[in-house]
Amino acid sequence: MKWIALLLLAISLHTSVLGQPPSPESVQFYYNPKGVSYIPALSKPGLIYNGQLYNGKRRLDYLMAYLNNPQYTIYYDQYRSNRTWAGIITVLGTATSVVGLIGTNGSRNINWYLLGGGLILNGTAAVLNSIAAQQLRSIAVLMDQEQKAKGMQKSPNNIGISIPFK
Repeated sequence: MKWIALLLLAISLHTSVLGQPPSPESVQFYYNPKGVSYIPALSKPGLIYNGQLYNGKRRLDYLMAYLNNPQYTIYYDQYRSNRTWAGIITVLGTATSVVGLIGTNGSRNINWYLLGGGLILNGTAAVLNSIAAQQLRSIAVLMDQEQKAKGMQKSPNNIGISIPFK
């Protein structure tokens, strides 16, 4: 019985380590002084646009409505969906782990299946949060690429045209 739980734990650790989560470079701080910057935070990642920090649902909803770009909206909807599911799965995983630790039988022994299942759910939620952060960062990168493609560089005091040479 314990061997099965340890085997499940080893398999979940193996898949979480060798899975295809986003690379660390793709979820790190992204800064562009003339466009949108991405700020990873411990609780809520955010975007900086024109010198203002936009994080949280209400502020990011406002920014997406202001930018009014279908591609940004797609990434933002995916971000919100992944964050929502990650929150739900985190609550379920934590509850399952606690019930597994307390025990579900009369002698209050640890239920290894529930504990292992809770740990797997929490790992899944962490991966979903990482993917959500990558999708929010993609908005910043995409906006900067579009501004460079148009040849427009704007700053608070002036506007200029850049000519890319290839």
